[in-house]
Amino acid sequence: MATSVTGVMASNIMGQPLAGADICGYEGDADQDLCTRWYTIGAFYPFSRNHNSIKSTAQEPYMFDAIQPNYIVKYTGLEIIRWAMNMKMSLIRYYYTGLSEVQRNGGAFYKPLFFEFPDDPDAYHHQVRNVMLGSSLKLGIIPD
Repeated sequence: MATSVTGVMASNIMGQPLAGADICGYEGDADQDLCTRWYTIGAFYPFSRNHNSIKSTAQEPYMFDAIQPNYIVKYTGLEIIRWAMNMKMSLIRYYYTGLSEVQRNGGAFYKPLFFEFPDDPDAYHHQVRNVMLGSSLKLGIIPD
């Protein structure tokens, strides 16, 4: 996931704010664990979609109805994906407003923490795990 986060952040910094990923990947087969994790982080990308090649196995959310392993509370993959999709939709107005401001004034929407807090020395630690969405929402990514 760090590669996807880095790619989205780099695209934003270089002036392409509407950047994201094909959730679950485009080529190859993705299992339930990968897709649910990707949906969870993809909920916070400026752009994300579930999209794959015709040669890959199906990866629609309803395909992942098994209990997700390694979670304390037992949820199905579909329940986790549904949560992520609801989170994305609940933030859509914030995204549209933030991306509109970036379009008018320049800057980045999905950016490292130190872009907003350059005087805070702690903002420079763990740049890929501490992401700002616009100027008001901080995303903390916890690795496995």
